[in-house]
Amino acid sequence: MSARPFIHSLNILVKHVRLYGFDHKRTRAQFEVAWNELQEAVPKGKGGVVLGILNDRLLLDGVALETGHAEQGFARLLSASGLASIQFFNEVSREEFEKLVRALAFNGSKAQDLADHIKSAFPNNKGGIRLNQVKFVASDPATANATVAAQIAVQSLGPEFKDWLNDPSKLVQLIAAAEGAQHPGTNPAGDAQISLPPSDGSSGWANEPFLLNDQETFQALHLLTRFGELGADHSSKPELVGVELLHSDEKIKASVLALLDELSNSRPEDKIDKPILMRAAEQMAIRYALERFETGDLKVNAVHDLLEQMSQQMGSLQKILRLQEDKMSKAGILVESHADMLDRMFWAKLPESSKKKALLSEDAACVPARNVRQYVELLLQRSDRETASAILTNYAKAVTANDPEYRSKVATGLTQLADLFAVVGGTVLGETTQKLGGAIAKESDPEMEALLSAAFVRLSSEATQRKQYRAVVQTCEAMEYVASRRPALEKELRSRIGVEGRLPEFIEDALRQQRVQPDLIAVLRRNAQASAEHLAERFFRCMRREECDRIIEVVHELGSAANEHLCEMLRAGPQRQAVSSIGLLSRLDVPGLLEFLPLRLPQWNRFYHDVIVRQIAYGAASDRGRTLLEILEILDPAVVPQALDEIGMSGDRSAAPPLIVMAQVGEAQGRSPLLQLKAIEALGRLREPDAVPVLQNLFEAKKMFKWQHHRELRIAAAQTLAKIDPRYATKIMAESGLEPGELAIGPLESAPACPWVRQRRYERIVLRKSVPATISSSWGRSTLAVRELSLGGGMGTKEDTLRIGSDAELDIQVGMRHVRGQVLLRRARVNEVGFEFVNTDLESRHRLRHLLMDSLEHTPGGRGKWNYDRRA
Repeated sequence: MSARPFIHSLNILVKHVRLYGFDHKRTRAQFEVAWNELQEAVPKGKGGVVLGILNDRLLLDGVALETGHAEQGFARLLSASGLASIQFFNEVSREEFEKLVRALAFNGSKAQDLADHIKSAFPNNKGGIRLNQVKFVASDPATANATVAAQIAVQSLGPEFKDWLNDPSKLVQLIAAAEGAQHPGTNPAGDAQISLPPSDGSSGWANEPFLLNDQETFQALHLLTRFGELGADHSSKPELVGVELLHSDEKIKASVLALLDELSNSRPEDKIDKPILMRAAEQMAIRYALERFETGDLKVNAVHDLLEQMSQQMGSLQKILRLQEDKMSKAGILVESHADMLDRMFWAKLPESSKKKALLSEDAACVPARNVRQYVELLLQRSDRETASAILTNYAKAVTANDPEYRSKVATGLTQLADLFAVVGGTVLGETTQKLGGAIAKESDPEMEALLSAAFVRLSSEATQRKQYRAVVQTCEAMEYVASRRPALEKELRSRIGVEGRLPEFIEDALRQQRVQPDLIAVLRRNAQASAEHLAERFFRCMRREECDRIIEVVHELGSAANEHLCEMLRAGPQRQAVSSIGLLSRLDVPGLLEFLPLRLPQWNRFYHDVIVRQIAYGAASDRGRTLLEILEILDPAVVPQALDEIGMSGDRSAAPPLIVMAQVGEAQGRSPLLQLKAIEALGRLREPDAVPVLQNLFEAKKMFKWQHHRELRIAAAQTLAKIDPRYATKIMAESGLEPGELAIGPLESAPACPWVRQRRYERIVLRKSVPATISSSWGRSTLAVRELSLGGGMGTKEDTLRIGSDAELDIQVGMRHVRGQVLLRRARVNEVGFEFVNTDLESRHRLRHLLMDSLEHTPGGRGKWNYDRRA
């Protein structure tokens, strides 16, 4: 994602401005870097990039970024200042970007001051950079009563401030003394008593009805503010407090004094180290908001506005604390805005039934996302998933609301709640992505479109990461709907969500399941072309038969769309991709394979011909022998012997007639003798009785007093006759003149129970001692120490660099004689190389047989030690 470097550069740029100033050469150079990366990150057409903030994480278009400590600190600064996201549009100018950088580099660390500075930089919130703000509340009930004052070290303030504002009993006595000064004849200040309601567990201000209306509540806050102002003025007299009380309404005065009395009689463990007047003002504001909300006079969407007004009324009290807040700011501690504190305290004091009612109302979009998270997590702890699902579903409905402010709030909130939608389970996550998809397709406002798209990407990414396949299916359906209305946008969203990139992971999941989930199959069907490509590549790399069969089952479940794409891959794809499709097509669509493969085979080299034969063998189709015969004449001559072996291993007796023709003497003219021999061996594996006359002729024919055919052909014919009809075995041993050791070494039979995709065609024997060999090719001449051999090839230790996959001439020295042949070099273990004979004369083949016989005679244990899991 190209916007990631920009986020990193922006963070560095802000630090440079703070350290050196904006006009420093280092800052200007970093500005150019960040500006260029921003230009690259923002789409050229409509839309933009959304930088979101979630706790101490940064979200880029809804996708969480991996960040270090520096970026986390950057995210915390933005989050604490009330910013939910910053949108960069394609029309952003250098001047706007410079304003943003200067605003973010503001040297005050108070969140409210930083937020005010940013707002002043973008007063209309229009143009190429736009700021989105949300109000958060605490997600931990244990800290619900904490405010700024709870963080302030009161002992650093003056002693008069402590005596007047922090000691409840002194404050109440001061007010009583002030009343006495206004009404002569009463007790002096030191003995003053004031008539207040009794404070016990069953009564008190908190349990009495709240009788103040809007105007009276604001007047009560003003009265508490005046007390604070008088307390801050060391020259003021106690009588002035009485004057304020004298001019106050009796109902207001009684409510304020009752509240102060209740706070003064709090249990020691309940007292908070903060000025009592500040506590009283906060309690008054929260109580008023709760009363109005619970009676239905105050809607959810108006709560924060009301608390904002009350916070402004307490401005003077806040100024009393300003000095201490400034000290905290200089120490680098972020101070939460007072309105946000009241908002947080309001939610903490709200009864659970009222919280539930608010979250299930049509105005749930106005509830800050962190409040939603707090309540839903509480429900999940109680295992109440039904209510949690209902709340999240109701919250997400606002993405289709007519009010753009509601849509904006919910879009921002969904990016922060995406993990909860996944945890709740059921259909909530998928249905929400579908709603977002519908809203995106219909949205005409670019700014709103960017927010909805970020939410859609965030939820979709959560579904794919958690492998909630039903939700992934609904995501794909939503993208198809968007594609029908806005194709360009759908293409952008698809690349950001990255479902195709996770298909290999989904496929591995499907292969591990005994019965593939229907929803997982539906996901693969929705991405049939990409799935077919990944499955073909996975099949290409398979080593075990069980894996191949599972992949074929999955491709079969995908239906005709996958088969058609596999055929298209073979017809027009790059050669590597085309070859990877052959194994699956050999099992699922043989007519399609035989239609396109003969057209492309002449274009490919020997290496790919070799791979094609192996892929058809991996497919393990019952008619693969006939398939190989269809392309036999087009294959590279060096690969034909391997193809004949695979035809025999296939068990497909419908391929026998052409093999019988190839085994005949007359037809063998002009071909390599090795091909005639391979055809004979294949007939033996197929147990084809129609081949008996040809085989008898090869085995029994004489010319004068000698056998007419080469001894190696007679051995192969004798072994094949014994397999077709065991009655020949006795006759062969009696009249053939062949040695038992010669007949003991032959081709292996097909083993259906073999766990590997391709089994050995000849038994490999460990030689009693390594024999030297020389390999010559266009790449030069190399030496090899051969340790293992079979009639089909062997393994040796290389003493220099050999090019794997190439063909070469092999010369194995056995005493005074040589075994010569053409081989293909194959990859083996470290410092080892495998080779396979693709052409040799019959005399070299016979010498090779006797070399193996000699090893078995001197080292009987050399047979059978080497299975498919070769030991070191």
